[in-house]
Amino acid sequence: MRKINSVTSTNLDNNSHNFKQLPSISAFPKDEKIWRIDWFGEITFPNRLIRRTQPSILVHLSRIQDERFLNNTEVQLSPHATSPAKFQRKTWVSVGTLPLLRIGDLWQNGQLVAQPDYELEQFSDLCIDRVKTHLIKAGLNLNEQGFLLPLTEHPWHMHCTQSYCLLLKLEDNKRLIIPCVELIRFYFGSSSNLITKLFLPPLEHKSLYTKADYDKVSGRLHLQLAEHISGASAADIGRIHRSPIAWQAAVQIGASILAASVARHEIHAHGFFPFEGKTDLTAVGKWLSFQGDPRATFVVYSLRSCSHPFPFRSLQYDVKGHSLRSSHKNSSQANAPGMNVKTRSADDSPDQQLIEKDASSKLAKKTRAAWWSARFPDLTRKAIWKNRALSEPSANNVFCGTRQSDVQHSSVGNPSSERRAHPVDFEIRAKQKSEFPAPEFLREIIEELESLDGFNIQLLTNSEQDGWTIPITVLVNEDGEIDASLFIKIGENQLRERRVAVFSVEYETECVKIVAVESSPTHMKLYLPSSDSETDLMETLLCAAADFISRPEPKVGDISNLIRWVFGFSERTKGGFKKNP
Repeated sequence: MRKINSVTSTNLDNNSHNFKQLPSISAFPKDEKIWRIDWFGEITFPNRLIRRTQPSILVHLSRIQDERFLNNTEVQLSPHATSPAKFQRKTWVSVGTLPLLRIGDLWQNGQLVAQPDYELEQFSDLCIDRVKTHLIKAGLNLNEQGFLLPLTEHPWHMHCTQSYCLLLKLEDNKRLIIPCVELIRFYFGSSSNLITKLFLPPLEHKSLYTKADYDKVSGRLHLQLAEHISGASAADIGRIHRSPIAWQAAVQIGASILAASVARHEIHAHGFFPFEGKTDLTAVGKWLSFQGDPRATFVVYSLRSCSHPFPFRSLQYDVKGHSLRSSHKNSSQANAPGMNVKTRSADDSPDQQLIEKDASSKLAKKTRAAWWSARFPDLTRKAIWKNRALSEPSANNVFCGTRQSDVQHSSVGNPSSERRAHPVDFEIRAKQKSEFPAPEFLREIIEELESLDGFNIQLLTNSEQDGWTIPITVLVNEDGEIDASLFIKIGENQLRERRVAVFSVEYETECVKIVAVESSPTHMKLYLPSSDSETDLMETLLCAAADFISRPEPKVGDISNLIRWVFGFSERTKGGFKKNP
């Protein structure tokens, strides 16, 4: 167990550029005072007349009353820093909002303004198993020897003593206590839609993904996500698919809610780690005393990082209903030939509020990204990618009707009402640029592809690392040796895999793939697709790696002519290419 840091000040402007992109939560206090999230309480449907599709959780907040809180660590953690627990403000917030909510975060006028680090600790080489982890209630008096969360030091959970926490036994008779809601938020709160499904039992695999293929040799997992499931949750769902322990942890959330509901008890969800084994945990919270030891129990406010590896080496995923190509086809078929008639959609108001009511069934669902720091270091070392449309055949779009007024409200959950509120899905993504510049070795190829008209062009390697490429497939020969040409030297004794990008160029029923391998000059080759679309991309990547080793080629100058030749076009016309008769 090793301490990393203790924050000595709180800056209310940290990450403010990110916070302002999120809508205001209407259920939170609307004043100039600063409010702190203290704890999470019971779960239920508080008003089924206005909220039928999603349960809510009772959030406990207290007002910051001591101005010294803003620049003194000890005062930050003092019970006197906020209004007494008996004056807590309690408010119902939809469970789909949980990805944005963390104990200890500060809110003002319904907006997130700061995420203090309080006491920031790293716990190294933790052994997560059924022997060392125990489900307890927040108000546990351990063997009548004392409360693990004493109210004199930690009054903020006073009205939530029946809520569940997970207790981990540490060395030297110390303990780590994590509220179950925080475990659920951290490990399954990558998107509103995913976490909502976990709170609505029974959980089924098909509600998360419709198909999964895993190659044991390469460790590659290919997922077809279910409808409305965000790509931000692909890695979490990949772990659920590959690990029975992760699946049980996910199922137990809804199962515990259902059991408490049937028994007519106050509903508090159970939360467990989605793995067993060694890990390093970074967490923010507060040390509490027990039987004379002033640092006996660390209560976690928010988990920040977990090092346990995911059960795959790379992940490719498809997002249902988000393909630009399919949406173009659907709209074309729905209207007259050669004409795509659309109605202008309403924009979000700049001061949009998140309301606790069911969203409109007539407004399109939107996604909103929150950029937090990376939760899982293991994923930064693994290729995770999907397809991305670069260009499509042009269509004659005719917009009819007048522009609608801005939408003032949004809401998480399934759209099912007549209220004018946009359905919204919050995505939690690692801090990075939303748009990546193309790598140098791809820029000339991209310029050529963007000059083509009349084609459906997709990037098949849209990765979370750089938005364009994935590591080249590493091949091993019969002697177990890896060809050194697949790597690039980046330091005195350091190598990394070359990067590779794959583009799909389609015209009507014909298709060709362009593979570009990082080299100088750029190695580029065209491949025809195989009959099996599920394995086609991986076969293409294997062939590209083998070809790069055996037949390195100079950079191709004019992709336009190559494409024209492959598809049988005779000449360029004003609207694109003219097809040979």
